[in-house]
Amino acid sequence: MEKLEAVQKVLRFSTSTREWCEGDYSIYFDDFDEQNVGDYNSGGYGDLADEIIERGIEEGLLEENEIE
Repeated sequence: MEKLEAVQKVLRFSTSTREWCEGDYSIYFDDFDEQNVGDYNSGGYGDLADEIIERGIEEGLLEENEIE
Protein backbone atom coordinates (compact mmCIF):
# COMPACT_ATOMS: atom_id res chain seq x y z
CA MET A 1 0.00 0.00 0.00
CA GLU A 2 1.34 3.42 -0.90
CA LYS A 3 1.83 6.05 1.77
CA LEU A 4 -1.05 8.27 0.58
CA GLU A 5 -3.42 5.31 0.54
CA ALA A 6 -2.37 4.38 4.08
CA VAL A 7 -2.94 7.93 5.36
CA GLN A 8 -6.35 8.06 3.70
CA LYS A 9 -7.35 4.70 5.16
CA VAL A 10 -6.48 5.77 8.69
CA LEU A 11 -8.23 9.12 8.35
CA ARG A 12 -11.30 7.42 6.91
CA PHE A 13 -11.65 4.78 9.62
CA SER A 14 -10.15 6.39 12.75
CA THR A 15 -12.31 9.14 14.17
CA SER A 16 -9.80 9.92 16.93
CA THR A 17 -6.89 10.34 14.50
CA ARG A 18 -8.98 12.37 12.06
CA GLU A 19 -10.17 14.69 14.85
CA TRP A 20 -6.60 15.02 16.17
CA CYS A 21 -5.28 15.94 12.72
CA GLU A 22 -8.09 18.40 12.02
CA GLY A 23 -8.09 19.92 15.50
CA ASP A 24 -4.36 20.22 16.15
CA TYR A 25 -3.17 20.95 12.61
CA SER A 26 -6.26 22.15 10.69
CA ILE A 27 -5.33 19.66 7.97
CA TYR A 28 -8.08 17.58 6.41
CA PHE A 29 -8.41 14.37 4.39
CA ASP A 30 -8.43 16.21 1.05
CA ASP A 31 -5.29 18.20 1.92
CA PHE A 32 -3.09 15.12 1.49
CA ASP A 33 -1.72 14.25 -1.95
CA GLU A 34 1.04 12.12 -3.50
CA GLN A 35 3.65 14.88 -3.21
CA ASN A 36 3.10 16.32 0.24
CA VAL A 37 2.94 12.97 2.11
CA GLY A 38 6.57 12.42 1.13
CA ASP A 39 7.69 16.02 1.63
CA TYR A 40 9.61 16.50 4.88
CA ASN A 41 10.49 20.14 4.16
CA SER A 42 8.62 23.11 5.56
CA GLY A 43 5.10 23.05 4.17
CA GLY A 44 5.12 19.31 3.51
CA TYR A 45 3.13 16.74 5.44
CA GLY A 46 5.72 13.95 5.58
CA ASP A 47 6.13 13.96 9.36
CA LEU A 48 2.40 14.27 9.94
CA ALA A 49 1.69 11.47 7.47
CA ASP A 50 4.17 9.24 9.32
CA GLU A 51 2.43 9.98 12.63
CA ILE A 52 -0.98 9.20 11.12
CA ILE A 53 0.35 5.88 9.83
CA GLU A 54 1.86 5.07 13.24
CA ARG A 55 -1.48 5.76 14.88
CA GLY A 56 -3.17 3.53 12.31
CA ILE A 57 -0.77 0.70 13.12
CA GLU A 58 -1.38 1.15 16.85
CA GLU A 59 -5.15 1.02 16.27
CA GLY A 60 -4.86 -2.10 14.14
CA LEU A 61 -6.05 -0.43 10.95
CA LEU A 62 -2.73 -1.06 9.18
CA GLU A 63 -0.01 -3.68 9.32
CA GLU A 64 3.51 -2.27 9.55
CA ASN A 65 4.77 -4.41 6.66
CA GLU A 66 2.00 -3.43 4.21
CA ILE A 67 3.19 0.16 3.65
CA GLU A 68 5.63 0.92 0.85
